[in-house]
Amino acid sequence: MNQELKELFEIKQEDKEKKVSQPTDQNVTNHILIRLAVMIIGTLGFGIAVNESQGWEGLALLIFMAIFHGVWLLYIIIEAVILQNKKKFILRNINLIFILILLLIYGIGGIFLFGFA
Repeated sequence: MNQELKELFEIKQEDKEKKVSQPTDQNVTNHILIRLAVMIIGTLGFGIAVNESQGWEGLALLIFMAIFHGVWLLYIIIEAVILQNKKKFILRNINLIFILILLLIYGIGGIFLFGFA
C-alpha cells in the first residue's frame, strides 16, 4: 500500500520487536526440578527424623515439618507475584499449581484427621 493511504486510514505496521511474546529465559524444567527437590528433600528429611524419634519429639518434628511447608508455600506465593510482574506467566502458573497441590494435600489430610467430611 502507498504510504499516504496508510497514513490516511491510520494503518500502522507493527514492529516485530514490539510484539509481546513469552520471554525465552523461562526454563520450565529447572524451575520444576528445583522446587520439587527442595520440597521432597525437606519432607523426606523430616520424615526420617520423625521415624527415628521417640515420644513427643515426633510430634514436635511433625509441627516443624508443617512450618517448613508453610515457609516453602510463602516463598512460592511471593515468587509467583514476582514472576507475574516480570511477565513470566508459564513459571507463575507452575508456582500456582504447586500452591494448589500443597493446599490440596493439607486439606485432604485435615479432612481425614478432623473428620470434616
